[in-house]
Amino acid sequence: MARRRTGRRSQRRLGTQYHSSARRVRFSLIPTAERRNTLWVWQARGSRLIAALLLVALGWATYAIFDSPNFYVYGAEVQGNTVVTADEVYAASELEGMSIFWVNPNEVTARVEALPNVKSARVRLRLPARVVITIEERTPELVWQTGDARWWIDAEGIVVPPRADLPDALTIIDTDAQPVSPGQQIDPSILAAARSLRRLLPELPVMHYSRATGISFTTREGWPVYLGDGQDMDAKLSILVALRKDLLARGVSPEFIDVRFVERPFYK
Repeated sequence: MARRRTGRRSQRRLGTQYHSSARRVRFSLIPTAERRNTLWVWQARGSRLIAALLLVALGWATYAIFDSPNFYVYGAEVQGNTVVTADEVYAASELEGMSIFWVNPNEVTARVEALPNVKSARVRLRLPARVVITIEERTPELVWQTGDARWWIDAEGIVVPPRADLPDALTIIDTDAQPVSPGQQIDPSILAAARSLRRLLPELPVMHYSRATGISFTTREGWPVYLGDGQDMDAKLSILVALRKDLLARGVSPEFIDVRFVERPFYK
């Protein structure tokens, strides 16, 4: 009988242990899942909150940068200028009081290159508000006179407002007195003829031009010589030398000498 009691007590203990383990399993599993779900919710909400705070901070920082006077342009460094003043270049750039973040270098370049004496420009930006404008000016090759107005002409034939006297420059007088304006281009054939004549007669200070007779000049005797365009300039001057020698020998003073056409030179 002692054994049977022992057996019953053992079964009761086993049953107690079983029911206790089941209760612990039910208690441990269900609350853990709920806790994980709650933790996930708080993590998601916390991530959104952090993102929102970062966005606000970024917006504030961006506003502070854009609003800071340290990033606004109130001057520029101008390089390469000789006759054009730095103030002219800066005024043309229209940069005064502009945020460096809103400056478009291409637009500034276009505005500076619109200056008649500027051939090209380059704009560089440096934070916080440094602007460097490097220009190449149009270098005058000769002086173009039409009526009482005198203009500079660069190597490309572009009309440029004069900035100073050029005592050693060749002057071409437009006898037709046709008006010109800055930025206009003179016919390249006129420049070619003038260069050819200047090469052969470097001491010649003044030439004339008309649409009817082209390039011309006046000899020491006061005789107008019509040369036309720059083609065959060597041959034209050779013919002129021979004609002049013959005319002087015969004591003839012509009204003009026309050597525009090498095959048919004549004088009147």
